[in-house]
Amino acid sequence: MGSHYSILSAIGADRPGLVDEVTRHVLAWGGNVEDSRMVNLHGQFAIMMLVAGSPELRSCLQGSAETLEAASGLHVEVRDADFAPAGATPALPYRLTTWAMDHPGLMQSVTHLLGELGINIERADSTLRPAPYTNTPLFEMELTISLPAATHVAEVREALGRLCDDLNIDWQLTAL
Repeated sequence: MGSHYSILSAIGADRPGLVDEVTRHVLAWGGNVEDSRMVNLHGQFAIMMLVAGSPELRSCLQGSAETLEAASGLHVEVRDADFAPAGATPALPYRLTTWAMDHPGLMQSVTHLLGELGINIERADSTLRPAPYTNTPLFEMELTISLPAATHVAEVREALGRLCDDLNIDWQLTAL
């Protein structure tokens, strides 16, 4: 019988040892972390992991979430992992990198355009840091996106160019 998959997410104040505590908890219930993303966001640590295991794993992790929360200080949620159905639309991976002087709505404007174009965002990383020399707040974003195979890259570049010109965003789109 194949593995069953769950998503475990947790967030709370960062401190040394959190990843050890969460992964030890998953292992104690017979789970195996197959994929994960973890990040410290100004003192708040966020964890999202895909855990494989027996059909009972999700209910065991859900039932023991309060114990993990009490031990770690994290807020923990566990749910079934829903996978894309077989035969999902073929897509091509690209990286979209943007940078601009910060102002509200930059990320939303770009991600809205991508959604309108039917482009899925697989991963998003953003940061705000001081620009060289001027210390002006600079918003940088890197997205890993999936362009449906039927999408014309030239049309995507044209739409991004228009939007980014309007918002004074520098950008680069590269195939992975």
